[in-house]
Amino acid sequence: MQKNSIFADFNLMDIPMKHFLSILFIFNILLLSAQSIESDFKQIKFIKASGKTTESSGKLKFQNPAQLNMSYNNPSGDYFIIDGKNIKINLQGKKTTIDSGKNVAMRTQKNTLLNCIMGNWQQAADDNNAAVSISDKAKEKIITITAKETAVRGYSKII
Repeated sequence: MQKNSIFADFNLMDIPMKHFLSILFIFNILLLSAQSIESDFKQIKFIKASGKTTESSGKLKFQNPAQLNMSYNNPSGDYFIIDGKNIKINLQGKKTTIDSGKNVAMRTQKNTLLNCIMGNWQQAADDNNAAVSISDKAKEKIITITAKETAVRGYSKII
């Protein structure tokens, strides 16, 4: 790991995948085949170790096949960008770029996030040895991906 990267002070890998990916996207069924999507998002994280829940929000821009930009307005200035195999992150002013081709954990998280946005929920579940359940509610879908095996190191079973 690079000394000048975000990992020097903050280990992104310690964030449970649920927290990293638990952005609830509610799409109209017509958007599922879209080549690009722009939307507001809201992210709710529960940190088990501290017992605290935090909320963040911002703008999401997706361009098929592997371009994603999550620009946060709360906290302001943070971002998470997938640009092909590169992942660019700014968390509280700490910036890093990760080559997902060389980092298996980040590649898995990248693929899971992109598959969920593209509506490939079963692929996301398969890639994570998980089960997927889909609930329809009016014009919305709620997708839950749950690991089949017990979580390790405090990670949640719900992806």
